[in-house]
Amino acid sequence: MKTKFLIAIAFVTNLATAAPVSDLSGGQVGRIEFQSSTAPNRYEYARLNLQNTKQVAVFADLLMPKNTNGKVPAVVLSHGSGGVESGMYDVWAKELNAAGYAVFIPDSYKPRGVSETNSNQDAVPYTAHIADTLNALKLLATHPQIDATRIFNMGFSRGGSTAFDTAWQTWQRPVDTNGVKFAGHIAWYPGNCNLRYRTDDVDKATAPIFVLLADRELEESADVAVCRRWYDELAAKGNAITYKEYKGARHGFDGLNFSYRVNPRTSSGRKCDMEVFMTTVRDGSPGKNGNDFKLNRPIKTFQDFDSSAKACLENGTVPGSRGGGNAREVQAESVKDVINFLKGL
Repeated sequence: MKTKFLIAIAFVTNLATAAPVSDLSGGQVGRIEFQSSTAPNRYEYARLNLQNTKQVAVFADLLMPKNTNGKVPAVVLSHGSGGVESGMYDVWAKELNAAGYAVFIPDSYKPRGVSETNSNQDAVPYTAHIADTLNALKLLATHPQIDATRIFNMGFSRGGSTAFDTAWQTWQRPVDTNGVKFAGHIAWYPGNCNLRYRTDDVDKATAPIFVLLADRELEESADVAVCRRWYDELAAKGNAITYKEYKGARHGFDGLNFSYRVNPRTSSGRKCDMEVFMTTVRDGSPGKNGNDFKLNRPIKTFQDFDSSAKACLENGTVPGSRGGGNAREVQAESVKDVINFLKGL
């Protein structure tokens, strides 16, 4: 069965549209090209300072479930720093299609001439992930076989941060989705816990969020205890956010081969604990009420933010294959949890 699925994926992803499309009213499937944008950083993006934003055509693969009867729900997958990897097809497209969900997999890297950002997170601005995901939502909502009220965003690592951020209006605002919003957000081991660009002083999450965290003793990329503390704060403010820490799981624990390879140049924020509340006002600062909790000092300027980040960020320190001891069982459990979360919405 696995071989047949891989062959089917290879066939689908070789299909391509002649030019970027603005709607899917023709019921297109397979490789689809559409317009998105690249803002240089979070600050210009959030503040709608778009003079340095570039338009770009990106592509995604749309995989429909078999034996559809009427409109089906869909999941937009946001990839991590390694780019679109096999697990997105061989694990998630397979599982979600079998559960009756269409799957849309945008590639934020190859259309921008980059294969991965593990070795250089600045190679593709993070805002490209958000813009691509929201433009994918807008496009997918026009498909005649997809229920526009049941489109979800699920992401992994850097893409997990994306799936988290697309739940907040500050990050939604720069992309006109014609009023369509994600019905739920699933963030796998996101990297945004330790350097937090917060908007919850002015926003509430527009749909439920489910975060799947690796074991705090095994996670190389984040301090899971800090993640949990932040999510508890958000939940206390009335946001529909839940999380689960999977004991024995490492970063990337949903991958095809139950292992995760740490690039020794990958940047890890697990020793950081800093935040700034974003502002949409073009005031020349990184935001409001910024703090570096490790160094116990305020963050008021971009220089403050950069110096705090440099003091705590570190490169990957555990190179090599990092398979969790019970990774196979954890993956099966987490897949079940995701399907249950989606069905519950």
